[in-house]
Amino acid sequence: MTELRLLRLSRGWDPVQLIGRMKIAAARDGVTLPAVYLLVRLVFLWENQRSTVPGYYVGLLRRVYGERPALVGGAR
Repeated sequence: MTELRLLRLSRGWDPVQLIGRMKIAAARDGVTLPAVYLLVRLVFLWENQRSTVPGYYVGLLRRVYGERPALVGGAR
């Protein structure tokens, strides 16, 4: 299991709960994220190391999880 998935599961969040927190944090930056159904797919790809996490999302996930940068780096 990847670290990104472990971080989410250790908090008891399902992907939609994570995305809700991501949307709140992004709104504070003045950024509008894609629709939830698109983000669910992206989170799946990131957590299963099928796609790398883009730069903005790395920072966003760090803030959401409150973790060290090394734990929420790129997926590959």
